[in-house]
Amino acid sequence: MTLDHADRAIFMLPGHLEASSRQAIAKVIHRILALATYPARIIANNPLPRGWIPKADDNKAKGSLYPDEDRRLMAAVNIPLSYRIYYGFLIREGMRADEAGRLEPSDLDLDRGAVVLDENKTDDPRAWALSPDVVRALRAYFAMCPPRERVFMGPSGPLPGRNGAHNFRNHLRRAGIRRPELFETTDSRLNIRLHDTRATFITIKLANGRTETWISDRTRHKSSRQIYHYKRAARKVAELGLSDFAPLDEAIPELRGMGGSVGGALVLVGPDSGAASDGGSFGAAPSSQAPTPTDDAAGRSTAADAAAEGGPLGPRWATSEPPSAAKPQKHTEIIKFSSDRASPAGDFLAGSLTCGTRTSSAAGCRSSSPPRQGRQAGGGAAGEPAALANAIPL
Repeated sequence: MTLDHADRAIFMLPGHLEASSRQAIAKVIHRILALATYPARIIANNPLPRGWIPKADDNKAKGSLYPDEDRRLMAAVNIPLSYRIYYGFLIREGMRADEAGRLEPSDLDLDRGAVVLDENKTDDPRAWALSPDVVRALRAYFAMCPPRERVFMGPSGPLPGRNGAHNFRNHLRRAGIRRPELFETTDSRLNIRLHDTRATFITIKLANGRTETWISDRTRHKSSRQIYHYKRAARKVAELGLSDFAPLDEAIPELRGMGGSVGGALVLVGPDSGAASDGGSFGAAPSSQAPTPTDDAAGRSTAADAAAEGGPLGPRWATSEPPSAAKPQKHTEIIKFSSDRASPAGDFLAGSLTCGTRTSSAAGCRSSSPPRQGRQAGGGAAGEPAALANAIPL
């Protein structure tokens, strides 16, 4: 392969491609030839000279959200909770969308309020203290929807999925956000992308007095020059008198009053509060919020996941505490209620939640299918004798 072959490949690209897309394709060609030189040793030298990769015109204006638009997005209960907690985390922590999508439960230490990101785009491990409101929100969310192999799971797998930017814009519209520049793509502007949650984070934090060092600890920008591009937008936000983001655990209605305090064991406060799990960072879900066994999008049963929700899910660098002494069992008297009518579908279950690919019996996420019909008020299935309730020994 020669330089002429590479030039012809770039020349034959479709004319509608943006300069950034052409640059990305040129980088792939350059990388393949570099690997063919070493370590493959297929060719003696890379025929592409320094400076062959075209420069991308990166001067287009990009969108970012205002704090009031973030509040509207977080409060939109017609958007699945799994997406809103994901968007809220990105906006308040500045993490790349794909990095957050790869987070595992062991990367989080919610007892101390920290995150460790060992694998990332820049191959530069970093760790920082999460915002206290984010810690409280994650605690409450995990009590409702215990995490599995990834922290942020959508209906068909880890977020953001294949259409992250498209879903993000659709969710903004669904939340009633209609600012035109967020959805326009012109010669001088790009419509908002999921990656722009990072720009939103940097802009608002600069406008509210955070230092470049504090920001780069989270975003891992290598120089002040990279952060400087956001300062003009930050000055605009400061002149408009816009405040910081609302606390995440308060902005999402389903999580209000459930997150406990930061820096200690998980304590749920609220009508459905329960004891924190022994030796786990996230705590066990209250009984009224325990997920019901169901099949996820791939057809796998989540009953085993639900059963393991109280297991140790703490940080991999910490050791779990020894389990507490077993509590004495309490004898419960079973009282028979006789009734001949079938109980309504919603009497015993207020609703079910879609938490990624699992369902949980609490109010807040997207509603799923109603409970099964045909149950008798006496405790048995339709057609079973009500006297079965008396067969259980006290």
